[in-house]
Amino acid sequence: MIERRRRYPALLLLIAITAVAAISFWILEMTRRSGSDAKDHAQRTQPDYYVENFDYVKIGADGNTKYRMSGTKLLHHPKDDSSTVLQPLVVSYSDQHPPMTLRSNRLIVNGDHSELHFHDNVKMEKPEARGNETLVVESEYLLALPNRDLVTTTKKAILTLGHSTLSGVGMAADNAHHLLTFHSDVHGSFTTSPKR
Repeated sequence: MIERRRRYPALLLLIAITAVAAISFWILEMTRRSGSDAKDHAQRTQPDYYVENFDYVKIGADGNTKYRMSGTKLLHHPKDDSSTVLQPLVVSYSDQHPPMTLRSNRLIVNGDHSELHFHDNVKMEKPEARGNETLVVESEYLLALPNRDLVTTTKKAILTLGHSTLSGVGMAADNAHHLLTFHSDVHGSFTTSPKR
């Protein structure tokens, strides 16, 4: 009986040492993994691939081209699945209207391609907006929402149509509903085309 009592403390000590060793191993493993995750997270801030002189075509469900995007360089950012495009040119196609073009120095596209953020020297051209005249929109920033057929900006935008100009800060051009809205500081100069 006395020998059995002496075994219990030894057995409890063995269980305690085993538990401490297991907990220590678990803490060490978690520390190693969190360090590895932090390293992976730090690496994910850098682009994981790039493409030079590319041409991307988006085809609609009907088999027709919805839009085409080209640029001198595309950088993919794995952290948020976005892409940066240098010297982009986007051509949007429609059955009812001639193709509309958007170009700038830099473009940031979100992961699902639903937002196109054009930065620096942005120029949008829409041919035959009025007769044979092309509508030109210039700004330092434009946000294009292709799924909604909408272009907006919070910056100053200058519109030119023929010899007429309209400018203002904050603009929304809803192509689907043919609506143009300016938010503030609106100035315009309108000239009618001579009748023939």
